[in-house]
Amino acid sequence: MQRKNHPLIPFPVNSNLPLQVSLYLNVYYAPLWMTGLVLSLVNKYSHLESHYKFVSILICVIMAVVEVARIYLGHEGNLREKVSQLAGFWMLTLLQLPLTVYMLANVNIIILPMERAVNILFLIFLLVQIVTGFRALHVLIRAQALKFHLATRFDSIIPNDDAEMKLLT
Repeated sequence: MQRKNHPLIPFPVNSNLPLQVSLYLNVYYAPLWMTGLVLSLVNKYSHLESHYKFVSILICVIMAVVEVARIYLGHEGNLREKVSQLAGFWMLTLLQLPLTVYMLANVNIIILPMERAVNILFLIFLLVQIVTGFRALHVLIRAQALKFHLATRFDSIIPNDDAEMKLLT
């Protein structure tokens, strides 16, 4: 049976608007970013050494899969106020950061101007989402802890359902 909120104890919405705006924009930028990454990889593939060919393809595949999961977890965690999804989003964002920096900083993989441009903008998205995601996670954990403490404190005072109400009368 679902527990009803007490009318005297309102709980504010704890979703983080800057994080949500960043995720919203990232949803539209991610396909462009991935297209730019794949096109630049196709252009430079024949000029790469064999181990850099493997590493570049592996990083692109990992980043594409992680990006889809990361955006989904970010939306779910932020809008539905779920700590586990938001924490997963934040950890996947931390995983994306070194991969993106590697794609920007390693001169042995022949960085093309288009690749640099799309990765710099993607890095800006990641940095914004790391900061706003951490703040959102911190606020959400505190709010969930407060809800838990209030629910356990008022559990004996506020009846949960009609059956408990009949027992009290």
